[in-house]
Amino acid sequence: MKILEQILKDKENRQSLIKQFQELVWNDEKSSEVLSELAYDMDFYEPNDAWRKGDRSYYDDKRLEEEIKDVIRKLEGAKFRE
Repeated sequence: MKILEQILKDKENRQSLIKQFQELVWNDEKSSEVLSELAYDMDFYEPNDAWRKGDRSYYDDKRLEEEIKDVIRKLEGAKFRE
């Protein structure tokens, strides 16, 4: 969760933080499905407007932030149900 919060706050280092998050998730056999899906979806994050226009599957900062916040809410909700 800490790295997800860093991705939200640190736009300057967002790309490298995303790569770190993806490596953590993909190298951890115990990662939840929610985290795995987010890590995969992050491959479609593209901060460059011009490059994003070339492919409709790419998305911007706003959607990335929404996706991360949604996952954080899901994880927090799961923690309270335990």
